[in-house]
Amino acid sequence: MRTINEAPPGLFAQLEDMFGEMSSNLTVALRDSDEAYAAMRKHRRALAEKFPFIEPMLEEGSGLPLRIEEHAGLQEYLSVTIQMEYRERLNLYYAGHRDCFAYLRGIGVL
Repeated sequence: MRTINEAPPGLFAQLEDMFGEMSSNLTVALRDSDEAYAAMRKHRRALAEKFPFIEPMLEEGSGLPLRIEEHAGLQEYLSVTIQMEYRERLNLYYAGHRDCFAYLRGIGVL
């Protein structure tokens, strides 16, 4: 089995471009068609509004002292983010399998 480092020249860059587009399309599709994902996204947005320090803190990495309620809000925000990212990765994994089977059918192997 070949690894990414052994791929033909230019293939990895092409796959990387395709992955970015597929990932973006998948996130939009999840937002529009997956109720659980949409609910998580809405919940995360509500947490960011309730605790406005979260997004600047994550972007800037500032070490702000937090009250107990703020710390709990940050933990919940990160938990929801992890759940969303897991759902995104699971759907990408599924899409890869779907595309692989379509390719194998297309070349007559299946």
